[in-house]
Amino acid sequence: MATASEDARALWGASKPSSSRAQLLATLQATDTEFSIEELSHQTGLHVNTVRAHLDVLVAGGHVVRIHGEPKGRGRPPFAFRAAGDSRSPFDDLSRTLTEALDVANQPELARSTAERWAEKLGPLPTADTPDETVEHAVDSLRTVGFSAEASTLGESITVGACPYASLIADHPVICDIHTELLATVLNASGQDVGVEAMDVWVKPTLCRARLTRPDISPARSITVSPADLVQQTHEEDQQ
Repeated sequence: MATASEDARALWGASKPSSSRAQLLATLQATDTEFSIEELSHQTGLHVNTVRAHLDVLVAGGHVVRIHGEPKGRGRPPFAFRAAGDSRSPFDDLSRTLTEALDVANQPELARSTAERWAEKLGPLPTADTPDETVEHAVDSLRTVGFSAEASTLGESITVGACPYASLIADHPVICDIHTELLATVLNASGQDVGVEAMDVWVKPTLCRARLTRPDISPARSITVSPADLVQQTHEEDQQ
């Protein structure tokens, strides 16, 4: 029986897991629809050449099926792609386990234990030479398990979206705790002093924001504006 790391290598290739390849496969697995390369490029925001290269790996691994698409004029019909019927992400078993366990009483323990299992599926968590590299690793890890993730320009926060459990969060808010614990686990493994200060859930529909603590980011000084100053400024602008 293949180990989790062997499953992951079979899916993503022998090199470092590709977060964009994971994103591409997740797009295909989310529907029975067949996509052209151009349509997948539009859906994922990836360049067509990147999509083509990832599809070659996924088709070779048996996770994606290549078929002839609908003819469009003269010439050979373009290829279309869909997820294979037995295509499985290395994280599907964890998703199923989580769904079955959501109603347990000890939710804090569920958050910790589930986050630890997801982290194990990621393989050996990398150390980092800088706080910026730590944040990059965290973004890659979130993408690998199915989220969209983008670090802010300064790297003091990560915007997280495309949650696979978005429809369940209202009834099971512990899901957000699990993902926060997972992020904290990845950051802690880096060896850098970067941590999770807080996870702001749904700051916009479907988007969360992880606020990070970083000792290397500190303003020289901060200027605050009082409510009275804002009112005065607005009044002066109205008079102009």
